[in-house]
Amino acid sequence: IQIAKQHSELTKKIDVSDQYKNKDQMALRLIKELKDFIADYKIKKKVSLESHIKKGLNKLMHKKNFITNVTVEIGDDYMDIELYNKRNEIIKKESLSKGEQQMYATALLTGLVEESDVEFPIFIDSPMQKFDDEHAENIVKNFYPHIAEQVVIFPLINKELTMREFELLNKNIAKTFLIDNIEAEKSTFIEIDKNEFFQKYREKYNYAN
Repeated sequence: IQIAKQHSELTKKIDVSDQYKNKDQMALRLIKELKDFIADYKIKKKVSLESHIKKGLNKLMHKKNFITNVTVEIGDDYMDIELYNKRNEIIKKESLSKGEQQMYATALLTGLVEESDVEFPIFIDSPMQKFDDEHAENIVKNFYPHIAEQVVIFPLINKELTMREFELLNKNIAKTFLIDNIEAEKSTFIEIDKNEFFQKYREKYNYAN
């Protein structure tokens, strides 16, 4: 009787062990499928991001076909991007002008936003500090109105956003505010009708024109 009981208990343990073995095998199979899915997903995102960055650069830059190819390498905790010219040579990012570097950052941001599939507001400080007139116009027409549903721009008026650029953007502007520096450690926002924005700015800061 004692031997029969021991045999019964051992049989139960073996049965439980077989159940865990089956679960372990299923878990390993699912892990492999998940890894394969992630690898395939990264490849698709890589190709799509390369296309978005290249398209964005060629749309924003006035040097047409300056960038002929873009490659993206995505690792577990990093992403490396290379730009190529028409001779298939790597373009060093530090060799780009300040305006071109800002264009690259803009195209990269556009690509990441489009790939994220998540709607979130974009905040841009000193928006066109490094751009010449042609690049600035490209940004106003092709970037700000399309980068996200809500874009908040913090420009220095006349220096980083001229009246002409403001007028190009006007139809896409929902609200305009002036930051009023009340004292050294206190500021407030003053909402102003967008059609009176530059006029009120000039009046407040005593600009002659």
